[in-house]
Amino acid sequence: MQLYADSVFYNITLHQADRKLPYLLMFHGFMGSREVFKPLIDDLAGFCNPLTIDLIGHGKTITPDNPELFHAERQIHQLKSVLDRLKCKPLYLFGYSMGGRLAFQLIARHSGLFAGAIIESSHCGIYSKTDRTNRIEADQQRAIKIENNFTDFHQKWQQLPLFAHTPFKARKRYTKIMKTQKPELMSASLKGFGAGVMPNVCQKIHLSHLPLQLIAGGRDKKYAEIMEQMSGNHKNSKLAVVKNAGHRVHTDRPEEWIRIVKDFMQTG
Repeated sequence: MQLYADSVFYNITLHQADRKLPYLLMFHGFMGSREVFKPLIDDLAGFCNPLTIDLIGHGKTITPDNPELFHAERQIHQLKSVLDRLKCKPLYLFGYSMGGRLAFQLIARHSGLFAGAIIESSHCGIYSKTDRTNRIEADQQRAIKIENNFTDFHQKWQQLPLFAHTPFKARKRYTKIMKTQKPELMSASLKGFGAGVMPNVCQKIHLSHLPLQLIAGGRDKKYAEIMEQMSGNHKNSKLAVVKNAGHRVHTDRPEEWIRIVKDFMQTG
């Protein structure tokens, strides 16, 4: 289905609608799409109604080439409009990497929409002004590289140490999805919703009572430490650091990922 909000036609798939089961809205990462979750859907459907979405600028969501549409407040406005029309309850939220950052932005403003949230390999904002400035500059450089030679950029992106542990089949799926993205929209995403531009909402998250399940890969030391710190600051949270997994826990250890998500949604 497609739902229009703020100049954007969001592409959404509700994979089943069993009224006895909760719903799980799933946010993919940068240069991904709802297709990255396809291998997980059958297992998820055993205990929830998966709801996947192509985020702004990605996949088959129709998006104008305007970085302002990607700003956090605009995306939150868009997604709130979409969710108000979907009326899926009870609703859980999952976000991976960039999708996790967006999930944090959404629950910081509208935590009442959700029964709980599952965040994988992500963070709620950069504290240091210097670090934020450095990240903005880095994302600006990445945006230029995307605009000049997108093929070279996504090939090098896949070679980042973050993704070194992604299994071959999953890597092929991600590569195929990346190749279909529009360079001007990937550039706009970095300019409008890069980690340096995105507001820091950590304090709002820490003060929230929303149940959180945090997931990190044991081989992804940076994000395992970030999410361990977040877990210590949020009283109603659980942290799972998955052995032999990198940044993409959902591809590196899918059976363990399913177990964690199922346990959280069924027991809180």
